[in-house]
Amino acid sequence: MKTVACKTMLLLALSLSSVTAVELKFATLDESRAEFDRSVKPVLAKFCAKCHGSDVEEKDLNLQTLATDMKGSTSAARWAVVLSQLSLGKMPPKGEAQPTSESVKAIVDWVQAEMKRSGKHVAMRVEVQNGNEVPHALLFGGKPKSGIDVVTRVRPLSPDIYESFVKEVGKGASAGQPFSPNPATTFKDMGASRLDEPTTSQLLGNALLMVEQLTLHKLEGGVAKSERGAPNPLVRLFDEKNPATEAEIETAIKFMFDHALRRSPTPDELTSFSTLLQRNIKDAGRKSGVRYSLAAVLLLPEAVLRSERGQGKPDDAGRVRLAPREIAFALAYALGDRRPETWLLADADAGKLDTAEGVQAAVRKMLDDPKFAKPRIMRFFREYFGYAKATEVFKGEDAAEHYPRDLVADTDRLIEWILEQDRDVFRELLSTNRSFVNYRWDANKRQGTRANNNAVHLAYGLPPDWKWTDKQPIELPAIQRAGILTQPAWLVAFSKNDDNDAIHRGIWVRERLLGGVVPNIPITVDAQLPIAPERTLRDRMQVTHETYCWQCHKLINRTAYPLEIYDHFGRFRTQELVHDLEATAKNVDPKGKPLGIVKKGVPVDSSGSFDLVEGDMLAGNATNAIDFVRKLAESRFAEQVFVRHAFRYWMGRNETPGDAGSLQAAHQAYKDNGGSMKALLAGLLSSDSFLYRVRPSEPMSVDQP
Repeated sequence: MKTVACKTMLLLALSLSSVTAVELKFATLDESRAEFDRSVKPVLAKFCAKCHGSDVEEKDLNLQTLATDMKGSTSAARWAVVLSQLSLGKMPPKGEAQPTSESVKAIVDWVQAEMKRSGKHVAMRVEVQNGNEVPHALLFGGKPKSGIDVVTRVRPLSPDIYESFVKEVGKGASAGQPFSPNPATTFKDMGASRLDEPTTSQLLGNALLMVEQLTLHKLEGGVAKSERGAPNPLVRLFDEKNPATEAEIETAIKFMFDHALRRSPTPDELTSFSTLLQRNIKDAGRKSGVRYSLAAVLLLPEAVLRSERGQGKPDDAGRVRLAPREIAFALAYALGDRRPETWLLADADAGKLDTAEGVQAAVRKMLDDPKFAKPRIMRFFREYFGYAKATEVFKGEDAAEHYPRDLVADTDRLIEWILEQDRDVFRELLSTNRSFVNYRWDANKRQGTRANNNAVHLAYGLPPDWKWTDKQPIELPAIQRAGILTQPAWLVAFSKNDDNDAIHRGIWVRERLLGGVVPNIPITVDAQLPIAPERTLRDRMQVTHETYCWQCHKLINRTAYPLEIYDHFGRFRTQELVHDLEATAKNVDPKGKPLGIVKKGVPVDSSGSFDLVEGDMLAGNATNAIDFVRKLAESRFAEQVFVRHAFRYWMGRNETPGDAGSLQAAHQAYKDNGGSMKALLAGLLSSDSFLYRVRPSEPMSVDQP
């Protein structure tokens, strides 16, 4: 057994071409300083001292005197800046000598390890964590000036795709998830999971579980009999009375390749796996030998990785086009979680995906096929808007009338309805006053939700005597609701237990609609608003106008204030309830015992603006949320920012200046087709950014976060 396991693990390691990550740890300050002197200090002296040394302190940062002990000091915040600038490739500046990737990694590893030792924490934004770094004008400001500059890559399957793969190949097998999304990225499918030793061990265990399902059998007099539909070519390998012949072994291997990888093995693969299987049977016995050998097929790169390596010679621009099968898998995974259907692989083999027009035709075919599951489209809108997080926000006050799952379901259905119309999708998403209200509730059978007819719809401001109807969506008052940002689900998702979360609402608008970048909160800042229930939230946020805080909050506050016309349950309001201290002090019984808090209403000030938008492409003031979101809905700039986010999601990476042509063409396709999401998708998935890569000069490795 040990021999088989070692051989399979070796095969896995060779397949993944990955190196186990070594996490740097320090038990003492002396260990940390020794590592700093060994691997960090020389790099800083060589590449950074020119601008950040004893003679010059650009940005008030001297790396030669910056404390290496982050415990009990403010140096962690400064090191966090160094970490971010290095990881984003912003420092050293372009044109200056650059450290090697190994040197950068050494600095990053030391900073993270020292922060862990000293009890500090930093949420670093690396390349995949914010895609608004590229100036908007470079992408949409005119004719593209550069070509595709994204290198070939191999990345792990997303958790959803891998789960689908296990169930499909393993005939319903349920296995542990080796991959996990990076919570710091804009979208879950951005940034690769780390292929470390625990991950590879989980992959091996899952492969054995799938093989076990595929080879269920019983022995009757030494003859293997299939159970639960296990395929006979595989079961035949377990026959002890009449062992499988070489031809039958090859048949089993061919079956496994076709079943798991949707292709035939090459002659070399057929020989290698046949030899491996026979040797493993001899070393470890028939049962273990067969199962470990078949599991090795499920550990080949194309089973657990997504390949974007391309084939053929580079063109005049130095680009290589993805191989036809790579394109087929990329298209299938762009819209769904399952491997390509037979017709798509046939199109790839027949050369129909060799042109952008052919790829676009395939995309259109999938989009127009009602039987083809396309879960990734709705997943994009859920991740983009973030409204599904409403179920994670605890509510105490009035919680008996709060049904967040139903609110989320209503917003799901509204987006689906807008996509079904497929006209002016972005504008409708931000401006429609139509809404589904408790749509899952069945008026006759009382099934689908525990909410009753007089509960969920209260969040929408409908009168108590409103009667539920299945004729939806309904129209809500146009002066109260306009699009997803005024849906109770979205408002609750960006709220707290008993108050609005104006800051995170503002950050969302700044980054998702205004294309800005809001820096992370410095780890040395206690980011808390004053606890003063007698004051409005807007009044309490005046503390953020202090010089140190305003550098970030000038990007946030006035994009959040318009949404104050809704409370933390997403209910429309004209007044904000605050504690009336004077009335509360008088609210006592004859014996002087307090009888409770008395509240009073203060008119809501919901005025806001579009300050500090790149190039003044969107400017002016807004009186309230309705005015605010409708101006955004009509903004070409905001629409382009939305296209950037769609690009990010479907490419699994951030945009670069070389993607300008693809972004502009996709946006134009959207406009030319009346604001069609299908046209936008067809444009993105047939673009040069989707189909081409640049082959790197150094050996390629699996993406690591």
